[in-house]
Order: sequence, then C-alpha cells, then structure tokens
Amino acid sequence: MNIIELRGVEKQYHSKTALSGIDISVGERDSVTVFGPNGAGKTTLLKIISGLMQPTKGKAFYNNKAYSESDIKKEVFYLGHKTALYNALTVKENMDFTCRLFSLNHRGGSVEKTLREHGLWERRMDPVNELSQGMKKRLALAKGFITNPEVFILDEPFTGLDLGWRSSVLSKIKNIRKQGKSVIISTHLVEEGYALADRVAFLHKGKLLFIKKKEETEIGEIYGLFDSLGENIR
Repeated sequence: MNIIELRGVEKQYHSKTALSGIDISVGERDSVTVFGPNGAGKTTLLKIISGLMQPTKGKAFYNNKAYSESDIKKEVFYLGHKTALYNALTVKENMDFTCRLFSLNHRGGSVEKTLREHGLWERRMDPVNELSQGMKKRLALAKGFITNPEVFILDEPFTGLDLGWRSSVLSKIKNIRKQGKSVIISTHLVEEGYALADRVAFLHKGKLLFIKKKEETEIGEIYGLFDSLGENIR
C-alpha cells in the first residue's frame, strides 16, 4: 500500500521550472533513495513530499487523501540542510521542547532513552552550539525518533560529515528502517544511498530519469550517470 503518492507534480519559481512531471510513490516500510547532482531539484522534491512546499501543478496524497485533507505534517519528519535546532538551548532542552510541541506526555523516560540510543546522554546539558556537526545531525534524528512519525524524509543527511560521523548517521537510519518506518533520502553519495534503499531514483534537471527496485539497478549504473553528467563523486 502506498502511503505517499505524487502525481504529475511540477514546481516553478517565476520562469524557472524546478520539477516537471514527477510521479513517485512511497509504500509502507519502503525506503527510497533519490540520487542526483547538485541543482537537480532534490530539495524541492523532498519539501513537496513532506508537505512543506506546495507544487505549482499536480497532486500529492497521503494514505489516499489529498495533503490538504490529511495529517501529513504530523506523520512526517523532515530533516533538511539546516537541523532546526535551538543553538542557545541544551541538548535536553531541545528534546523537551520537541515533546511539548508534539504534546508527548511520556517525555521523561523517552528523552533519556532516545538520547542514550543516539550517544548524546552525556552531552545533555551542553548547549547545541557547542556540538560538532555530526552530533547536531544525531540530535536532529533523535528529535525525529521521539515524535515517532511514520515517514522520515532526510535531505542530504551525510553532508558535512567525516567518515566516522557518516557511518554513525548511516547506522541510525538503518535503525529507523528496522522499526518499520518509511524512509526517503536524497544524496549524491552513492554507496550510502544505495545501501539504504529498497528502490532508487535519479533526478536530473527537475525530471526523474528512473525509479526502480534496487535489485534492478547496479550500483555502477548510478555512478555511470553521475560520470556522464560530469559529476566527479568517486
């Protein structure tokens, strides 16, 4: 069963077309990785999927309901290039605030449990602005975990991370999948994105070149597409 579906979606900014003719669906427990070079429209696509941006044309559905009639924003966690953390607050205060925002009445034990699972409990009293970029990503993911959404939408979750932190974030995303959640990520990092996917898509100049099952797509095909576009990502 598809829980998210876009049909004929287009997005225009003034005279520029950012997305054109997008048809994509995400099923229960599904994991979709959207590859593409910088400027392909990946961020725009993920913002539309998350309900944060309206398409110029086309329709978006959540559980067979139009987004305007659904609880899409309550059921989706979106992590973009900015982590949406409050830098002046401590790690724990950020988590407590998230719990209040979502009216979660179990925050005491859950905050500690979630921070421990993400390796942040020992830093709970530290202001966010003292954290490394990798720890900020982990805290942002922890906020997603505690709200227990059905769908995680992660835009370039590995950007700015060294190999150690990249591996840590990759592990956390795999844990999301083990909990039966649906995951949509965008990335230009082929190895990581391919490892997480049930299905892979490639976006270029606002158009989906393909979306298909991972077993139907060799990883070399994805590298080859990047190479053909003059993108040196190896």
